[in-house]
Amino acid sequence: MAPPSETDIVQLDPEQPFWERFYMVAPLVIIGTRNDDEDTYNLAPKHMAAPMGWDNYFGFVCTPKHKTYRNAVRHGTYTVSYPKPSQVVLASLAAAPRVGPPDGPRRKPSLDQLPTFPATEVDGVFLNDGYLFLECELDRRVDDLGENSLLIGKVKAVHVDKTALRVSEKEEDAVLRDNPLLAYLPPDRYATIKDSNIFPFPAGFEK
Repeated sequence: MAPPSETDIVQLDPEQPFWERFYMVAPLVIIGTRNDDEDTYNLAPKHMAAPMGWDNYFGFVCTPKHKTYRNAVRHGTYTVSYPKPSQVVLASLAAAPRVGPPDGPRRKPSLDQLPTFPATEVDGVFLNDGYLFLECELDRRVDDLGENSLLIGKVKAVHVDKTALRVSEKEEDAVLRDNPLLAYLPPDRYATIKDSNIFPFPAGFEK
């Protein structure tokens, strides 16, 4: 196959917004945090989120302008829910804007429509009917990534839907076929992943 010609590759200016000029595959998670009044919880979707290495650390990107950041930093904990493709509308409701006077309190009425259940090790809640749930204690944060920050938590508890758990008795392709994954394609699309292939790692490969 011939290499791409100069007309096939477009160079973008990294000093200008460019992440929304193409699609990428990202997870979609719901971050749960306790609000200031200590009686209610905030839920917000995030797609810049992932394990931080092979150990029990999980991080997500958020702006300090958002309540999710302020709640997580103030209380030192957060939860992570991985929704199923059937829950994409619920995930969208979690992104609804807040309403109320500029000087507060401002609320997300849509959160009242989201079914939740409590975490066990940290003060938080999860979105019902997801397939993976993490309870995290804030370990560190990296600020000044432009207008955003990276929050990294240590995972204190993990809960998995038993039908989504990888076990030796079940064919691995059947796990995805029976429990499709929700993928976010920023900035404005999503996909359902239910088919996969084994990656052709070279002989002797180690993670």
